[in-house]
Amino acid sequence: MPYTIATNGLVMPTSEWTLSRAQNGNLISTVKDNRTGQLSSFSTSVFQRGYQANFQLSPSLYDKPTIQKGDTVASLYSNQDQERLMQLQGDLAVQEAELLLHNSGHKLADVEKIAGQMALAKEELEAQRKLTNRTEALYKDSLTSTQEYETALNKLRIRELTVNMTEADYKSAITGSKPEEIQVTQRRIGALQQQIQQIKNGLKDLTLLSPVSGTILFKKASLNPTEEVLVSVADNSGFIVVLPVNYLEREYVQIDQEVAVDITGTTQTVLGKISSIDNTIQLVDGRQAFFVTALIAEKNVPLVPGMLVKATIQSQPISIKEHIIRVGKLFLIH
Repeated sequence: MPYTIATNGLVMPTSEWTLSRAQNGNLISTVKDNRTGQLSSFSTSVFQRGYQANFQLSPSLYDKPTIQKGDTVASLYSNQDQERLMQLQGDLAVQEAELLLHNSGHKLADVEKIAGQMALAKEELEAQRKLTNRTEALYKDSLTSTQEYETALNKLRIRELTVNMTEADYKSAITGSKPEEIQVTQRRIGALQQQIQQIKNGLKDLTLLSPVSGTILFKKASLNPTEEVLVSVADNSGFIVVLPVNYLEREYVQIDQEVAVDITGTTQTVLGKISSIDNTIQLVDGRQAFFVTALIAEKNVPLVPGMLVKATIQSQPISIKEHIIRVGKLFLIH
């Protein structure tokens, strides 16, 4: 005779990506395969003591319920990295200008023109320095915004770099260049280009991209009390249902058995198959039970991660005698 096992289950995505923040400020990225319960990917971003960075979730996350693989989830902005990059780019511009001047001769009119440019650059630098000092004083008194203060600092650095460049131009214009000097400048340019590329690669790493497509989950609780979940993405390409089964039914449950799942709030039933059976025993409602994972084969079904559903496991047919024994065991338990 047909034999079925009725139980309740919890709907979960086949996999999910979670971005968490540890107590020390480090970011932890994990991809968990819920079919096996194992982490298929794990990475952490470690920040050294004293490193300052602003973390911001992408505003677009709040405007849509789903996200695509490769979409920007969050970004880290570091003033230290940006300042270092700007400084190196300025140094590179100075060295490139110096190399250009090394390789070309200059007339007296050119020297006078460069001298005038250098004098003007120094005047503009002094004016900007005074303006930046005033802005800094206002910022310390909370009378101006961080953005305005950073803008003033950036303008000051640009003025400083301009002075350095014009001074290098003037120096090269009034002195001759030897082959050794040209080689030294070329080596400096190569070293600066390498440092700039390293920082740019680091800045790319500070942009966090979603490794999966799926539904955005903001209110997911962390299993680790020392971590705070910032955002989680449930892979919506498939679902599983985790089912607790009375331990006395263990001999009737096998891999690949069919499971009928009633979708809560609808009259629809979807079918799945048992993909794994846990080999440990846990207490569920005061009774010993083991957990079964069923993979839902159907696509585009109205299932939601965290949904509680009723399910029926289609076991192998049993004899009337076996059925009477089973009912007797269950009756004694209840």
